[in-house]
Amino acid sequence: MFLSKRRIVLFGVIGVLAITIIFLPRIQYFINAPDVNAIDFKLSSVDITNLSNNTNNIELLLRFDVSNPSEKTATTSKVEYDLFGDNEFLGHGILSYEDIPLNGRPQFSPGQTTTLKSPIVLQPSDTNIDIIEKLINNQSDSINDIRWNVNGSSQIESAFVIVQKDFNDVL
Repeated sequence: MFLSKRRIVLFGVIGVLAITIIFLPRIQYFINAPDVNAIDFKLSSVDITNLSNNTNNIELLLRFDVSNPSEKTATTSKVEYDLFGDNEFLGHGILSYEDIPLNGRPQFSPGQTTTLKSPIVLQPSDTNIDIIEKLINNQSDSINDIRWNVNGSSQIESAFVIVQKDFNDVL
């Protein structure tokens, strides 16, 4: 009875410990977060997608170019931002992938740029009525004349880690 129940358990525990010690550097590689400081969010364009003259609501489509020069693939579950036009607050936008499984979210592959599209509806208020009227009256020229600015944050994720990344960009 060389292999009693106690010895089988002992050999199993020793085997698991040995495998853990051998593969620990590889496990740490997958658990460590990507370098979020290297991941860069840039506002690449702002386009008018829908214009309602009755309510003065304007739907814009923002495109964010996300570049990842790091060595790890990452993704995002949520991007939140505030949109400013000519230094006037226009609205708050959220781009959420939280209900999508990790493998279906936009991938930020190493050395590549991914474009995220986010719609935002501008509603008239006392602070932004000048910009909304400017867009309604001459939408094709005025959208290029406005200085667009976004301040926001994104949840950057990789295998087991979620890290907050703040960004600010001007177009």
